[in-house]
Amino acid sequence: MKKTVAAVVTVIVVALVTFVFYDGVLNKTSEADFFSMKTYVTAKVTGYESDLCTDEIQKIVDNLDVNVLSRTAEDSLVSSVNKSGGGQLDIQTAAYVSLLLDVCEKSGGAFDFTLGAVSDLWKFGSTPEIPDPNALADALSHSGYKKISLEGGNLVMQDKSAVLDFGASGKGIALDSVKAYLETRDIKNAVVSVGGSTLLYGDKDFTVGIRNPEGNAGSYIAKLHMNEGCVSSSGSYEQFFEENGKRYHHILNPETGYPVDNGLVGVTIVSDSGLLSDALSTACFVLGIEKGSSLAAEYGCTAIFVTSDKKIYIEGDADIVEITDASYTYGN
Repeated sequence: MKKTVAAVVTVIVVALVTFVFYDGVLNKTSEADFFSMKTYVTAKVTGYESDLCTDEIQKIVDNLDVNVLSRTAEDSLVSSVNKSGGGQLDIQTAAYVSLLLDVCEKSGGAFDFTLGAVSDLWKFGSTPEIPDPNALADALSHSGYKKISLEGGNLVMQDKSAVLDFGASGKGIALDSVKAYLETRDIKNAVVSVGGSTLLYGDKDFTVGIRNPEGNAGSYIAKLHMNEGCVSSSGSYEQFFEENGKRYHHILNPETGYPVDNGLVGVTIVSDSGLLSDALSTACFVLGIEKGSSLAAEYGCTAIFVTSDKKIYIEGDADIVEITDASYTYGN
C-alpha cells in the first residue's frame, strides 16, 4: 500500500513539474534592441518561439531598411527608383505605394512621400539649418505626389527629379511586416517599437504612453489602454533646432516646405495598420485638428491631438485615453 501511494505521489509530482516547465516555455519572454531605419528598435516577445521571433524581427526590419525603403542605401529598391526616375516594384512594395498614394489624395497632399529633396535641405539628422529660399523653391517644384503614378507594378515618375522618401511611413510598414510574420509563429503576445511607431500584438490588455512634448522620452502626459493594434506618434519635439529665437522642427508643410505652425505639438494615431498609423500621424499633424479628425475618421482610426496650450483633442475612441499629467486637459 505504501508503495502504491508513493507511486501516485511521484506521478503527481512529475506531472506538476512537467506542467510548470511547459507553462514556463509557453510564457517565455525574449527581448531584443537594435538600431535600424535611423532609429532604435525594441522587441519584447512572449511565447514558445520567442527566441526565434526576436532574431527574425531584426532581419525583417534590417532587410526592409537596407534592401527596400532606404533612399540612402545604394542598392535599395527605393534608391534605385529615385536614380532611375521610376521602375518596377515587387507586389508588396507596390501595395504599400498604392495605399500611400491614397493617403496623399485623401489628405489633399498634407501627406506627401516625394519630399526627399526638400527635407534634405533642412539637414535634420546632421547639422540642421534654414534652407536657401531659392533652393527650397526649386526642390518644391520637383516634388508633389501627383507627379508619380502606379501602373500595375510599375512606378512612373513624371518628374525625374522627384525624390521618394519613406521616412514618414517606413516604420509603420516595418510593423505590418513584423505582424504578418508573428501571425505565422507560436506567439502569445508581443510589443515591437520602431522609433515612434509601436505594434501591440496578441490577446492582452496593453498600455501605451503619449510622450510629454516638453519632457524627455520617459515622460508622459497620457496613457492609452487598448487591445492589439498599431500606435504612431509625430511631434515637433522629435527633431528641431532654434535660430534667432524661433524653433524649426522636421514636420514640413508640403505646400511651403517650411515646418508646420498650427498650434499642434503632437499627434498620435491608433490603427490596425502600421502604415496608416505612421502616415496619418504626419498627415493629421499637417492638417490640424478639424481636417485631421475628418481624415482619421475616414480611415476608421483614433487620433489624439496635443496642442501647445496643453489641450488634448480626440477623434474616435476616447475611452482608451487617460490623461496622467494634471497640467493637460481635454479640449472641447
